[in-house]
Amino acid sequence: MMAKKRLLFDALIMDSFWVCFVVWLCMTAIPVIGQSLAQATVEPGMEQAVKWRWAPEPSNPAAWGLSLEMQPEPSSMANSTHGVAGKASVSAPNPQGPPEKTLEYVVQKGDSLSLIGRRHGVTVAQIKEFNRMKRDIIVIDQKLRIPSIADIQAMAPVPKPAPKPKVAQKPETKAESVKTKEVAAETKSRLKRPLPSAASSVARVVLMQAYLDRKGFSAGPIDGTDGPLYDAALRSYEAAYPGELRSEMGQIPEALQNMGGAYAEYQLRREDFRWIAPEPPKISATRKSGNSASPEPGITLEQLTAASFLPYRNVWEFVAERYHCSESFLRRINPGLKSSVTVGALFFVPNVHPFEIENALAEPLQPAADPATPVTATIVSNSRLEIRRSGKLVANLPVAVARPGLRGRGTWKILDAIPRPQMVSPGDPVMPASVPQVLPPGPNNPVGFIWINLAKGSDATPLPYGLHGTSIPGYMRRQESIGGFRMTNWNIAFAVRLLPAGTPLTWQ
Repeated sequence: MMAKKRLLFDALIMDSFWVCFVVWLCMTAIPVIGQSLAQATVEPGMEQAVKWRWAPEPSNPAAWGLSLEMQPEPSSMANSTHGVAGKASVSAPNPQGPPEKTLEYVVQKGDSLSLIGRRHGVTVAQIKEFNRMKRDIIVIDQKLRIPSIADIQAMAPVPKPAPKPKVAQKPETKAESVKTKEVAAETKSRLKRPLPSAASSVARVVLMQAYLDRKGFSAGPIDGTDGPLYDAALRSYEAAYPGELRSEMGQIPEALQNMGGAYAEYQLRREDFRWIAPEPPKISATRKSGNSASPEPGITLEQLTAASFLPYRNVWEFVAERYHCSESFLRRINPGLKSSVTVGALFFVPNVHPFEIENALAEPLQPAADPATPVTATIVSNSRLEIRRSGKLVANLPVAVARPGLRGRGTWKILDAIPRPQMVSPGDPVMPASVPQVLPPGPNNPVGFIWINLAKGSDATPLPYGLHGTSIPGYMRRQESIGGFRMTNWNIAFAVRLLPAGTPLTWQ
């Protein structure tokens, strides 16, 4: 009898424990999990700000970009050297890239290859390869040659094979396989270095993506994979320009042959750092790649509004946007480059017309209206912007809404464009801030670097939502943010020069 009572008592205790545990889970753990999932659907830093009213305002053109005055010159040691026979200065400030000329360095007490590499803007691997060293061991008074930019390019290391993207693709036909090899061979013939396998294996798809991008029929960030967006862009172009991509079986269409290959090369310049954050991400750490699992955490609205300019978070993001590709794809086709790269680094990039942020805002942004060749625009299913000139489709570009439920009807109108917009808000409508919240201009402003005002019907009053760029091209279809109808920065830069003020905008 006592044993039964003891068992009953133990059961009651366990039941009480589980009831308490479930109550704790509902009150603490589940809300935290729910909050994390909710944050994943909003652009980092904008979790509360998406509920506020924001308006674009022109910013000061003088504040566009970062100062290069504090950046050391990449050839800061050149003045104290004389070619190969010269001695590299030990006390010179660390440069941002390799020297312009080959240098000779005499190892001093306390030196290591990493310290020598930092002093001269080169990597340990580059020093070892240039000096044919198998080990990292150095001795005092040993003479090392420091490779110049030209030396590094001439070494042309064969990159290690990179893993293929884990994206299901249709198996190639025999004709497509032949075409892939031809594209890769043609691309290699015009490059200074051999292509990594991760680049050559998808050269056929990248060539077509780059071609469509050049023609204004973008499928979004180039990533070497086909899919619904790629197929839609290709069908749209073939319908607009029938026969241009026709070819004999296994042959590359002439239009694509004239491009000169799927890839080009880009060498990082010192002036590029005018647009790149000079230190680890404190201003904008949003991943640009749509292939990554999730954006990097930690960005707050306070950090965004405290800045005077919102630059690219790193070199990879800058080069990826310049050449219209996802950041993860850029890293995959450049396996020989470290995560931290400096001036002189040579990238394989898609062969597109680059988005040159330093020249993208040259006036006039919008063309003058020409009654002889009227321009019209249509947003289809809230996902594509179609632009026609005299009824002929000349561009078909991806669009995504910044906020759920945002949609137009009937006929709107394209108004003026605001370059370098800063976004201003009174803050929380329940408790407005005494000082307006300001998101400064820059490529990582949530609305990008151009805002095009829109109006309904014949009204000339701009709406609170416009057509604009984005800081998250790989996530603009997945994450909520401020603004209205967003496009990648390179696509809005292309579209604005096709859309005169007064262009009718219809919805389908």
